[in-house]
Amino acid sequence: MPKFSFVFLAVALATSACSAANDPAAPPPPPATAVPAAIAPAARSAIEAAIHKMAPDAHVQSLQPTPIAGLYQVVADGQVLYLTGDGRYVLQGAAYDLKTRTSLNDATMNRLRRDAIAGLSPDQIIRFAPPHPQYTVTVFTDLDCPYCRAFHANIAEINKLGIAVDYLFWPRSGLNTPSAEKAVSVWCAADRKAAFTAAKAGRDPKPARCANPVARDYDLGVALGVEGTPTIITGNGQVIGGYADPGELLKRLKAVHAPVQGG
Repeated sequence: MPKFSFVFLAVALATSACSAANDPAAPPPPPATAVPAAIAPAARSAIEAAIHKMAPDAHVQSLQPTPIAGLYQVVADGQVLYLTGDGRYVLQGAAYDLKTRTSLNDATMNRLRRDAIAGLSPDQIIRFAPPHPQYTVTVFTDLDCPYCRAFHANIAEINKLGIAVDYLFWPRSGLNTPSAEKAVSVWCAADRKAAFTAAKAGRDPKPARCANPVARDYDLGVALGVEGTPTIITGNGQVIGGYADPGELLKRLKAVHAPVQGG
């Protein structure tokens, strides 16, 4: 994925997630793009030029003014940056509104994730759900990740708690790797869900090829800031961590939003 040359992008991941390492270069991810606010053309041009000077292949997903005069927030390839309107100064890191005690980064990324997830259709995911789910989470997963396997081992109990799980593939090793090929074979299996569960139990799927969403899922994860697996995202776009046992998962969901009434 494109990296910005002026910073170390070391993100501290919780120990309940498998991190990505040595990801190969990938094509620019599909846009999970926010509707831009009104920005003076000169500022927009200067900021975009600065971004592409740092990372020529970067895809700008969101560009908007902040409450701080003259400072603009940019999301590019899942990374949040802040630039001055002349494109000279750039900051990377979390920005907070101390009055409202809210994160400017989180508000934007939650919206991007929410809109991207809402745009997925049922035939683009692998879904494990109870008849009338009260909650739905989208999980970026790697078939070989130990924490992902532990999470799926509890899928029956998770479903019994009224939680539906929509899986998207995010091979930590990147595309065109054994893990990615395994994901393709699972998707192309005659019984996709059975092949998925078997792979999570350590049984390699029978090699198969067909039209599949693995590359799309991977690029979407990059665009949404996924750094490791499992990444669990609620319907409102909020990331609620990595691995969680069923009870903890339900607790996290209740803390974020109310259940769907009536299933």
